[in-house]
Amino acid sequence: MPVSGKHSIGIIGFAANEAAMLEIFFNGNKAKGFHLVPAESAESLLIGISDASSRKQVEGWLRQNGNRPFIAVVDPGTAEKVNGKSIRLTRPLSMGTLQQALADLRLQLDAMSTSPAVQAASPEHPLESLRDQRTVAFAEWQARKERSSQALSAWKGGNSQRQTEALRSRFSLERNELNSLILDAQNQLRQQHSQANDSRSSALSMEAESQETESLLSDELQTPRISAEMIQQCCGNLPDVNLDSATERRRVYFSLDGLLLPWIMRCIEAGNASGKPQQVVGVPGALFYLPADKEFLVTLDADLLLQLTRTRFGFEEISLLEREPDAELPKGRRVASDELLWQLALFTARGRLPDTLSAEEPRLLNSIPDFERLLETPHARSIAELWQSQRLSAQNIASMLGVPQRFVFSFLVAADAIGLYCQ
Repeated sequence: MPVSGKHSIGIIGFAANEAAMLEIFFNGNKAKGFHLVPAESAESLLIGISDASSRKQVEGWLRQNGNRPFIAVVDPGTAEKVNGKSIRLTRPLSMGTLQQALADLRLQLDAMSTSPAVQAASPEHPLESLRDQRTVAFAEWQARKERSSQALSAWKGGNSQRQTEALRSRFSLERNELNSLILDAQNQLRQQHSQANDSRSSALSMEAESQETESLLSDELQTPRISAEMIQQCCGNLPDVNLDSATERRRVYFSLDGLLLPWIMRCIEAGNASGKPQQVVGVPGALFYLPADKEFLVTLDADLLLQLTRTRFGFEEISLLEREPDAELPKGRRVASDELLWQLALFTARGRLPDTLSAEEPRLLNSIPDFERLLETPHARSIAELWQSQRLSAQNIASMLGVPQRFVFSFLVAADAIGLYCQ
């Protein structure tokens, strides 16, 4: 066993999508006692076998690179064709069964490492004898980078939809479990921050423990941050479509001409440029942007604002009026500009995309939205985490997380409206 106290394990035989999910699993500290390394230098293996052809390829690799203890992940129809000495897991694969199999594999490796006969017969590992710790870390980083590139290439394939459905049925480290891993990592950081401020009251500690417990629940078991009715208003009910089809593509895209959202964005831009308050004229109520405070002064109620986002204004029915900084303003509630813009973008999009955005254009999220203030739609945190990690398109995000397109499209429109993507 290495000095770190963890055994090394490699992955072979999995498609790029599956390998990427497994890498997230191992790097998320859920595989206790193991760390991921290139298969050629690993003590043990996690092998994917889907049919006779893939089984022959794996056997050929083992003959060339040497046999070693392994876990075989197989389809139900090929389970009997795998060597009985291996640890076998049958698809669909869950996080619990994978963790149990890793625990059994760790016992095997511990027994081998403590056996005198095995120690006498096994030469010193060449990677450990010829390379220092920095070289090992570099090799692991190169392997992760290669898997990431392979995953992106696979998701960009022309038949990605059919392949994704097949992979989703074969490998079910459930998407909600992936979301849980991401949320778990977030809450571990919050917990570390809380421990650095021990002088705070015990009530804050209880809250941190509650957040950590909630992060272990799947999306279906967690209490939604917004109601089902609000989810409907923000994300609509449009089913997933094939964006390669011109007919289905028209169901997703819409025009912003005459809608309120672009006028609100122009209002913010004009106010920030001039430093003077801007009034949106033509709506039934007061709607002012105050650039000094980065806030909107609003007298419209929520229902009316929702209806206005769905209204197409005619020519010259809506306009902007610049006011003097010392001008008297009506009384009303104040809303942060990004909070109002985020909400209006969700109400306007309803799971669709304006014709100014593309579902195929790769983007990189600059920062995570502040969901303590902004409406948190389903899967929004997972979408934000993944989109911040690498440059991806909306299609990539929906495919990788296995979530409905409408949740990704709504997030894209809202995040783009408040300027969260890198230019």
